[in-house]
Order: sequence, then C-alpha cells, then structure tokens
Amino acid sequence: MFRIITSLALAAVSTAAVAQTPTWQFYEPGNGTLQAFVVAKDGTQFIIKCDQPGKRRVFAVVVTNSSLAAALPDNKFESGPVTFRADAGAPQNDNWRYNDKFVMAVDQGNERSLTRLLEQLDGASALEVRLKPLGRSETGVDFEVAGARDAINKVYTTCKDQNPLD
Repeated sequence: MFRIITSLALAAVSTAAVAQTPTWQFYEPGNGTLQAFVVAKDGTQFIIKCDQPGKRRVFAVVVTNSSLAAALPDNKFESGPVTFRADAGAPQNDNWRYNDKFVMAVDQGNERSLTRLLEQLDGASALEVRLKPLGRSETGVDFEVAGARDAINKVYTTCKDQNPLD
C-alpha cells in the first residue's frame, strides 16, 4: 500500500502544481478506482481512495513531505493520535495509522476513524489536521475541502462500498 500511496502522491503533486486554486481533483489509476484529493499550500495531500473495490476498502490518507513514523511493511503501522477540525467546529481527537510519510483513517474491524472524519467533512469548506506522531514533532496542515460530499460519493461509488454518509 505504501508504494501505491507514494506513487499517487507523486502524481498528485505534479498535477497540483498546474492547478491555480485548491480544489478536489480526481485520479483514476489502471485498476479503475477513482481517487479524490486536495493539496495544501505546503504540498501535503489529503486523499480519499481505495486500492481495490470492496466493502470497507475506502480510506483517507494524509501524505506529508516529511517522515511521521518508521517506514514499515505495507501491512504494518503505528497507531497514533490525530486531531482534526472542520470549519469552526469542535476539534475531534482520534487515532489513525502512521507509516513513514503518511497517516490513514480507516473503517476496518472495530475501527471507525474514517466515518468520524467523513461526518465532519460533509458540508465543510476547511479541514485542519494536527498530526501527533509518537516520538516526533507535532505538525499541522490546513486543507480547502469544499465539495467534499461529492468527492466522497464518487469514491465510494467506484469502490463499490456503502457510503457511511448515506
């Protein structure tokens, strides 16, 4: 998964460099699953995607320019705290999966960090994310996310999954 996320990150950065205004952009790799992303002013990316269609396969990922955790194999991660806030709402504390230069929110097993995030994104125009990787410096990033509901719907449709916002 790390290689897939890294590949998308590189593609997204080159695409975003051309864009004049931050807005949702879409990328469809060879596997046919649509990915939606926005890019912050510092190049950090917020992506909603799945690697293959199926139930509970959608995830959100923040890809940074610096290391957040040890680089681990694709099936390994560190769990760590994240605080996010949509618009002027109350900050939400959660635990996401850290691996190298990215952190993920998922809905797998009993974990519902993705649903909690998406519920806050619905109708929001701004998303502030504070990453608190274990043993590393806290970092924050702001994304413009207006139109997130449409992007979320498109990703869930192509991933053949049930949108938790429906």
